[in-house]
Amino acid sequence: MHKWLILLLMLSMLIGGNALCEVRSVPATQDVYVSLGTGDEQAFNKTDILRCEINVTDFNGTKVKAYPGAPMIQFDITDLNMTEDDVGILVLKAASIAKNGSDSAMVTLLTIGSDWTEDSDLPELLLNVLPVWNIINRNDLTLMSTDTDGDNIFAFDVSNKLLAAKAKGDQISFLLEAISNSSYRVDFFSTKSGQGPYLMVMPYPGRLIANQTAAFGQSSSTNLSNGSSKTNPIVLTKKP
Repeated sequence: MHKWLILLLMLSMLIGGNALCEVRSVPATQDVYVSLGTGDEQAFNKTDILRCEINVTDFNGTKVKAYPGAPMIQFDITDLNMTEDDVGILVLKAASIAKNGSDSAMVTLLTIGSDWTEDSDLPELLLNVLPVWNIINRNDLTLMSTDTDGDNIFAFDVSNKLLAAKAKGDQISFLLEAISNSSYRVDFFSTKSGQGPYLMVMPYPGRLIANQTAAFGQSSSTNLSNGSSKTNPIVLTKKP
């Protein structure tokens, strides 16, 4: 799991007061996974897992890549109020991780269209992926969010993506893709498992600390003006 995510959550808890109340969590409303480049493309929408997989085979000295699993995840952000001072994180829990060889591996994230549901057929699902297809084909990591930690909790910073989506509508969808030069598979828990993907939105801890400091300063000033900070005088007496 990203170390900065852990630090953000710990800071939110340590700040105290109503800080924890400001952490908002939004569960995914729709999730499926599709197979791409396998010759038998399908959509899977009734499972407890979201498979994110790349299958690499050697054919006459050439590496051939197929994607038996690419998760699509959708969120309803109608009631999500987010500002530029907030941090938005997508978190997913892996049920299992498998990797062949010692090549580096990662899971990448892209924003896609939201004109789909879990009951959509494969062509309709792929239409929502089409706008980012060139990025996928090029494996352009500069335009993707990535997680390479290899822990069972995966986290992606989606702050700007949420702000952009909120300005356009009330839904946001993501596509996950496994990238490696060797076969690599991550099975994430889906919404059907009860441990599905979540968006977590919270104020950046620095802003919380600033607000707490300002509130403390205002409280101190009020107490001083009311005389609550007066101290009792010390009286010295001589022994008889």
